Order: sequence, then C-alpha cells, then structure tokens
Amino acid sequence: MNKKCLAPLLVALTLSLVACSDTDKGHYSDLGENGAGGGNLPGDQLSTGGGDSSGIQENQRPPGNFNPDTDVDHATLAADTVYFAFDSSNIPGQERGKLGAVADWLKANPGRSLFLAGHADKRGTPEYNRALGERRALAVREYLVGLGLPAASLYTNSYGADRPAVDGDTEDAYAKNRRVEIGVITKQ
Repeated sequence: MNKKCLAPLLVALTLSLVACSDTDKGHYSDLGENGAGGGNLPGDQLSTGGGDSSGIQENQRPPGNFNPDTDVDHATLAADTVYFAFDSSNIPGQERGKLGAVADWLKANPGRSLFLAGHADKRGTPEYNRALGERRALAVREYLVGLGLPAASLYTNSYGADRPAVDGDTEDAYAKNRRVEIGVITKQ
C-alpha cells in the first residue's frame, strides 16, 4: 500500500476508535433529563457553594475517624429525604420544601452538622452511579447553602447504587433509590 492511501486510512481508523470510546462510558447520553447535549455528566462544572470554584469537589467528609454508619443519626431528618428524577441531579420543585424544613432545623440547632448521602438506582455503571450520587449530594448542599446554612456544617458522600433503600427492578423501586438522605452527625 502506498503512503497516499495509508494516511487517510489511519485518520479514519483513529476517528472510529475515538467515536467508539465516547459511546462506551456507561453514561445515559441519550436518555433522561441530563442526556443529549445537556446536563451534568461527570466532570462537568458544578458550583458547590463553598470551597474552591474549580468544579465538583471531592466528597466533603468530617475530619478524623468518622464512620457514617455509627456517627450519624439517620432517623431525625429521615422524612426529609430528597428524591430525584431518572439520571438527574436537579432538585425537583416538590422536594424543595423538605430542604426548607432541614434549613429551619439546623438553624434551630446551631453547632450541629449534617451528612448528605447521595444515592442512585442500579441502572448505569458503578462509576457513573457514584458520580451521579455525588452530584445529587452536592446539589442538596449547594441549595442548603443558598438557604443560609454554613457550608462548613454540610458534609457529603456518595454511595452510588451500593445502598439501595428498596430492592427490585421496578420503576417504583428505582424512584425510591434515587435520593439524598440527610443525617445529623452525632460525633464531632
């Protein structure tokens, strides 16, 4: 094969490999509210209302030897769990009242801190679901900061799909797993 034919062939091969790698990431690029050219996919910029403004921050975890299974009261604000639409980290309008109640609770209990645990349903790759859970937790954090809560009292973590609230493969089960649970940190 001569060099004139080889160069276009190499370019075409490279472009096809790049195109294949973009569609194989496990994102819902053609589904849901955040698909098809919009929304917050992993790596997109998201203001967290605190810290640096370089985009999605690392999980904001309490310092020291913190264990969310033993050092968080999950019952006090359990009724204020925030639920999300499929493949979305946008807080639905009907869920915002819960966050107002959470803000009121924290203002009435100064010196307390909250643990915001992001979750996803099991559809998608583990990496994608952890990133989605993180975006959900950070969205709740940002919203609460906007309501006047100090960012330093709001800690986040993502469990992705690792801790489902409900087992099952129905839309109802999926909807209950797309959430941010809000716990009160008991160990400071």
